[in-house]
Amino acid sequence: MDSWVLANDYVGGHTTPDNTNMVFLKPIQLHRRQLHAFQPSKGNIRRPYGGTKSIILKRGSLVKHKKHGVCVAGGTSKGTVSLHDKNTGERLCQNAKIEDITFLCYNSWYLTTK
Repeated sequence: MDSWVLANDYVGGHTTPDNTNMVFLKPIQLHRRQLHAFQPSKGNIRRPYGGTKSIILKRGSLVKHKKHGVCVAGGTSKGTVSLHDKNTGERLCQNAKIEDITFLCYNSWYLTTK
């Protein structure tokens, strides 16, 4: 609204804004690896936690799934990927097979409109 007021003051001629839609950008929060927080178990192997890769996908990437459509790739467990809504970040499923997913592009933001 501030930019509209400034532009209208300079140019003039409008009584109400033409476009009242607002766009909000929210960064995707990625959990970094915490090697100091987890002790190795038997065989000197730490359980997987954090990082920016889910199997072969970068977390936060826009992907297309057969059932859920365009969504965001999340974490991984037991060879499957969790999928999240691209606007709200809510989890859609935890067990999407990598064969059912098509990579679209890298993404670092959730985009919402109001």
